[in-house]
Amino acid sequence: MRLTKMIATATLAPMLLLAACGGPDAATAPTAGTVPLAGDDALIATATKVSDAIGGCVRPADAQVESKVVSLENGSIVMVACSQSAGSYTHRLFAVRGSEAPQLLTLPDYDSTGWFASDKASTAELDAGTGVLTTARGSADKSSCGSEGSYQWDGIHFVLQELRWQECGDPNLKGPPFPVIWPTQQGASTAPNTATPAP
Repeated sequence: MRLTKMIATATLAPMLLLAACGGPDAATAPTAGTVPLAGDDALIATATKVSDAIGGCVRPADAQVESKVVSLENGSIVMVACSQSAGSYTHRLFAVRGSEAPQLLTLPDYDSTGWFASDKASTAELDAGTGVLTTARGSADKSSCGSEGSYQWDGIHFVLQELRWQECGDPNLKGPPFPVIWPTQQGASTAPNTATPAP
């Protein structure tokens, strides 16, 4: 037992030394408390299991939208593919930090009933360099109404930076882009009593 331990230590020590010095094994040497980030199938599988347990996120067999992992400065965002229709798709977003279990994220969104928390991001794109997430949610039958959001990753969740929204039902609707309702709080009306409240 002691000999096995000594051999393991002797084998691991040069790898750690090379990694610390930036040697050829620096990129692949194991680091305590971290998990592989970009393109990790294990992260996607773990987040998918959590998503399946929640329900409501079924990816059609013929869907082309894929799940993916986006590496950020202080962790990873796992984007689990949920649905796909003509011109749109949705992902569930999970934050992964170190060896912690994936944490489901929700985003503030807006419709005719007011603010709500959505656990699915529509037509989401995440910029790994800036941590900015953009979303675009259209109605089921037309793209001239719905919402468009911009969110900034703060290390814990996505903070709403701007939300554009336009109500469905008007035959003269044009868009996108939709009118900005946050943070300027101006929708179809700019009267103070009809301004969009904070999310």
